[in-house]
Amino acid sequence: MKPGPRLAALALAALLAGAAGPAGAQPAPEAGAAGSGPAAPLPARPDDLVAYVTAALRDHDLPAFERLVNWSGMRAQRRRLTLYQIRSGFGRPIKRAALEPMPEDGLAEATARGTLKANMPVTERLRVVFDEPPVEGDAAPTSIFLIGRENGTYRIALLVPTGPPRGK
Repeated sequence: MKPGPRLAALALAALLAGAAGPAGAQPAPEAGAAGSGPAAPLPARPDDLVAYVTAALRDHDLPAFERLVNWSGMRAQRRRLTLYQIRSGFGRPIKRAALEPMPEDGLAEATARGTLKANMPVTERLRVVFDEPPVEGDAAPTSIFLIGRENGTYRIALLVPTGPPRGK
């Protein structure tokens, strides 16, 4: 199965960002939405993950995504591109969201050149289908998040460069 346009875009963004920034970008400090208090715990069950992501998209809750994403190995420019891509889903009507198994070869195309790898084991993917007219072909606009588990909770995995930035 071929990866969707969002997965391909994530891979492309990682390639473009390969020459920028420090290798050790860290997640933002934990905070609730708009500084409203302590942050909710990261989701540990499939239904909780779907609810967490759909609420964060609906509520434009960037801090929630910053906590959910595994930023290990991410460079600064790539982090900015990833956050931009996440924000592109903010406020859009969601038709459905579901957690689905990751195909064994699901990352094959993105990692085939050997310049990218997932920053944690990817076991599932979260498909968010927006309730909007199709842009290309007859498929509704969709975002796909790579999902893994860390310390008993779900996290969004990213594709990160396998080596140092070019020219370094």
